[in-house]
Formats: sequence, structure tokens, C-alpha cells
Amino acid sequence: MKTVIVLAAHGAPPTDYPPQRVGMLMALEFAPRRITHLGFLRAKRAALDREVRTWRRTGENDPYKNGVEQLAAQIAKHAGLPVIVGYNEFCAPTIAEAIDHAAQDNATQVIVATTMLTRGGEHSEIEIRALVEAAQARHPQVRIVYAWPPDGERVAQLFAAEVKRFV
Repeated sequence: MKTVIVLAAHGAPPTDYPPQRVGMLMALEFAPRRITHLGFLRAKRAALDREVRTWRRTGENDPYKNGVEQLAAQIAKHAGLPVIVGYNEFCAPTIAEAIDHAAQDNATQVIVATTMLTRGGEHSEIEIRALVEAAQARHPQVRIVYAWPPDGERVAQLFAAEVKRFV
């Protein structure tokens, strides 16, 4: 059995991406449905999403993505499994693309875990779960598991241990 981990991270716009474009993307993201059904607004949102996701990234202009990739390397080392990072927004590849990549690379099992550890968030509770379910339908030959929700006690222990380093 070939298992691959997909690390689902939030994503952040690069620091040198024009902030007014981020604002426009977010405005279109949260615009009322009666407005966003207009084709030209949907196309503008898709173009902005594609532009920000494919913007040239470096450790300087996107320290978040750099940090997530370092975390993924550490997870791969400790788990002894390959890790592919996917992003909910602002970065490429998307979570769906990361899952598809794992499936196309002959994974028989994909475990999707997120860096978003607290319950109640729309991304982790709803969006990622929906992406996993859609991927399962696209790849019925692959077992795709969403490792959610994390064990609250273990997450609390992690945070407590980190805080204790500074006491």
C-alpha cells in the first residue's frame, strides 16, 4: 500500500502581490450570489485567483508558504511518508490538485491533514471535507481520508509544551 499525506494549509498572498487585487478578489469571493452569477464577475474572480496562486514565490515574499513547506518536510521525516502540500487559497497547488497528484502518482491511500487545528473554522470543517469527498468520487480506487478533527487533548498538549519553553 502506498500512502501519501496531503497537508492542507490556508495560504497567504505574497507580500509583493498588489493589495488592491487581494481586496478585489476577497470582495468578489464574498459578494452576494445575485451579483457573482454574472459571467464577467466570475471570470474576473477566477483570473485574480489564478494570478495570485501562480505569482512567483520566494522565502522573502511568502514566508508562510516557506514555513508550510518546511513543516511538510518535517512531517515527511517523522511519518516516513511522502507529503504534498495543497493550499485552500492564494497559493498553488490547490488542495484538490495535491490530492489528484497523489492519486495520479499511484497512491492507494491519501491522508489529508490540515494545519488549521481548531474546530469551527469553515475551511477545515466544511471546505476541505467537501474537497476530500469530491476527490474520493474522482478517484474511487484510492482510499482518501480526512484526518479531522484533530484530538483536542493532543493539540492542547502541543500548545502547552510550546508555551512552557518560554516560561
